[in-house]
Amino acid sequence: MNRNTLITALLIVSTALCCSLAHSCANTKASPTGGPKDTIPPVLTGLTPAWGDTAFPLTGGSIRLKFNEYTVVKDQAGILLSPPHKKKPKTKVKGKEIVVTFQDTLRPNTTYTIDFGNGLADNNEGNLFPKFVYSFSTGDTLDSMYITGTVLDAESLVPVKGAFVSLYREWRDSSTMLLLPDAAGRTDDWGFFSIRNLKPGPYWIYASTDENKDYLYNLGEEKIGFLDSAITPTLVMRDSIYELMGFDMKDTLACQARKSQFELSVFKEFYSTQFIKDKGRKDERCGYVTFGAPDVQMSSFQILGVDSTDIILQYSPKRDSFVFWLNSKYPPEDSLFMTVSYMKTDSTGNLALTTENLAAAVSKEKAAKAKTEEGRKAAEADTLTDLKLTVTDTNVEQDGITLEFSVPIIEMHMDSIVLLTTNTRNQTDTSSFTFIQDTSNMMRYVLQNTEAYKPGYKYSLSIPMGTFWDVYGRKNKAEKKDFQLPNTENLNSLTVNLRGTGGKRYIIELTDEGRKKVFRKYEVLEDGTFYFPYLSDGKYAIRLTEDRNNNGLFDTGNLLKWQQAERMKLFKLYDGSTAIEIKEQMEITQDIDLTTLFE
Repeated sequence: MNRNTLITALLIVSTALCCSLAHSCANTKASPTGGPKDTIPPVLTGLTPAWGDTAFPLTGGSIRLKFNEYTVVKDQAGILLSPPHKKKPKTKVKGKEIVVTFQDTLRPNTTYTIDFGNGLADNNEGNLFPKFVYSFSTGDTLDSMYITGTVLDAESLVPVKGAFVSLYREWRDSSTMLLLPDAAGRTDDWGFFSIRNLKPGPYWIYASTDENKDYLYNLGEEKIGFLDSAITPTLVMRDSIYELMGFDMKDTLACQARKSQFELSVFKEFYSTQFIKDKGRKDERCGYVTFGAPDVQMSSFQILGVDSTDIILQYSPKRDSFVFWLNSKYPPEDSLFMTVSYMKTDSTGNLALTTENLAAAVSKEKAAKAKTEEGRKAAEADTLTDLKLTVTDTNVEQDGITLEFSVPIIEMHMDSIVLLTTNTRNQTDTSSFTFIQDTSNMMRYVLQNTEAYKPGYKYSLSIPMGTFWDVYGRKNKAEKKDFQLPNTENLNSLTVNLRGTGGKRYIIELTDEGRKKVFRKYEVLEDGTFYFPYLSDGKYAIRLTEDRNNNGLFDTGNLLKWQQAERMKLFKLYDGSTAIEIKEQMEITQDIDLTTLFE
């Protein structure tokens, strides 16, 4: 008996033994009500050809899996052939057998794997057949190298489930967009993948979210990740390899114990071609222009018949669009004719100064409604501008009080705003404050007390109606906010000593364990100490981003330019955990060396 036949026989015997032992534990004294619910997965009792078969035919070949009970294909899309073909393998149920056939001609002298994932289950209760990977070769030998890795979301650092990982023997920047890979795998619930039965030699590795399951990367629709240089498998498959076993995704300790060789971060890339993508009018005083790529270089924007001083312009944070408002005492025309001069991508792929003429009109429905009696009454009733007033006790020292409007403010009366301070003896006095417009968002302002906030003091901000007037001639409604610093007796704090900036700029954030909520954020220009106060008991994570272009934001990458997204890392404790547990009035100090973290 050869080794491959022996492996198949042992697999069948062991699964049958597990099944018989499970059934022997059933309650034989129960009343005849149909018996206990079946929770036993199907047992593989036959496999033809045997696992590791060689000289498999290029056409007309089939694989038969025989089970101890009727088994169905629950998730056809979850069954992955590697290397993949354009036409996926077909599965057919014949009694207690599942037959796999191939629609495309197989490659000669190639080792294939079929990962059945969670694709098979018993017909009655839907119990899943344990993860099973079948390997065979169309040549004389079975390749035996393997790799492991993890795929994370570049922005959140959360593991990506179901990501498609592809390997290519030859490098082309567009390989993953045009060619099916030479080997492939998918990530599990933990973002972990293993790709087995590989030939020796270098590979280029990519990962994508593969939303439409076509095994190719679709620009603009999916996320993509890649490593900058080729990888070479160094590990050889054996029956005892822990990372190649099947795992219960709910078994956290077992899943986290797997060793990952490579880490890929997937990102939604930016378009590299600069052009005017869209334009339009939101209403009679507001319009927009969007571009195909970020960081547009625009030299001028003009509207026929409108003085430049009556145009208010607001760029998006990534400068891939702008919104304009008309601050004119005369009613704007239903149709506007605009001229935009900007750096556009030409036919050679270079940026060249271009001037384009655009037209944008208010929709006929909106224009007609505005001219009706009903429309005029609605406009007269809408006399209040939107104002979002935000202040949090835990962050007011750093962030101040934010005032955010939905449209530009053209008139404000700051002397009507009152900030009151009440001390611990219940004495109240007015406080002076600063009021600063956000440089990146003209409709956001920050109000900050000129004196330090004090524990035990109470504060109250009052903004009367009519303090602010917007571009539509609407005033704000009255607003009031009360706040005070948190009581620190039952709270905790974290101090981070950051080293190794080396002249680069970073962003440091304290988040919850799942990285969904940011408690406090600092932009780091040099080595220093950063304080995170007022923390409740719980688990936290420290996220650091290398801010390459110094804009205070996470910036994505570009595949065809072979440009990675900005690097983001989670600080890890000595045991490899990223969760920092804080409780019982703790004051924790943590040293972080960026040179080591980003090496």
